[in-house]
Amino acid sequence: MDVSKPFTAISTGVDTDVLMVLAGSTNPRSGRELARHAGRSSTGVQHVLDRLVDHGIVTRQGTGRTFLYTLNRDHLLAPAVEQMAGARVELVRRLRDSIGGWDTPVVHASLFGSAARGDGGADSDIDLLVVRPADVDPDDAKWRGQIDDLADLVIRWTGNHAGIVEIPEGELLRLRKGRSPVVNEVREDAIDLAGESTRKLLARL
Repeated sequence: MDVSKPFTAISTGVDTDVLMVLAGSTNPRSGRELARHAGRSSTGVQHVLDRLVDHGIVTRQGTGRTFLYTLNRDHLLAPAVEQMAGARVELVRRLRDSIGGWDTPVVHASLFGSAARGDGGADSDIDLLVVRPADVDPDDAKWRGQIDDLADLVIRWTGNHAGIVEIPEGELLRLRKGRSPVVNEVREDAIDLAGESTRKLLARL
């Protein structure tokens, strides 16, 4: 699934692009604005808007010579539209719930890379940084089970593979000395999931 554009898992049409933009805003938008944000032609977007207004899922109001459009959040289908638009937020919530409930807690866990930035594609990995406690053996059955279960959950939730970067706590300093690109990505766009915050973790490097 393209986490940045989750609607494309169901449809790649203009309709889904327009609904995505409308779901992300409570302010009325003109057809031209919607076309710009959706990256579609004004003519194509206008045809879609006319049809969505006919179905009642989008409301239209006139302001002078301009029509403004909003998602009708009272419509029966509006919750489904909002749920799909909020797929990345839901992914973060599920990751936090899952990792936060581990029997062997992490030192740190975060989402980084394209999934954190919201600019990935259907083939992008869901990149996760997991820092293992110093006193936990990498081959510990319980620990390995947690990592494997997380990878399985990610692919079930999204269809994307989990790119899990697992680092032992004792090797954090080596990351800095080795100038690992992971450190730069985490520094730029990480979303904290469990354990020590990214800010505190980076302060230790």
